[in-house]
Amino acid sequence: MSRDIRVTLFQVHDDNQKRQKIVQIAEEYFEKKEPLLIRLPHLKALEYVDLLLWRSPQDSFLPHVIKDQPCNDYLVLTSTKENPNGARSILNLCPEPVDNEKLSFIKIYELEDLSSTQRHHAAQESYKTYKGAGFTIITI
Repeated sequence: MSRDIRVTLFQVHDDNQKRQKIVQIAEEYFEKKEPLLIRLPHLKALEYVDLLLWRSPQDSFLPHVIKDQPCNDYLVLTSTKENPNGARSILNLCPEPVDNEKLSFIKIYELEDLSSTQRHHAAQESYKTYKGAGFTIITI
């Protein structure tokens, strides 16, 4: 089971790269009409990404919802440990790694933040957790 799970770590060096990567991943999933869960650590981050997706890409926007209850939306933002849209893919924007025990994600996306020592250390800890679980890890 764990061998089938792929973790993609996107290296980012600043806030602009982070924003671009969030929008790019969300856009890809929306265009494919595949569910994506975007997990955020707290309400302030939730509001920030909510606004980002309504304003990006520049010539459009990405329809999404903030939900903790079951739904059928493709792009769902949440700050809970739930998987409201039953997504098989998650963009984890929390400092701690995804606990995939009960949620059965097959694709986990993380931003490996190289903009500060503290953030980079958190990314390294997540890497160790995923590696220890036997997940396939790709760094881009």
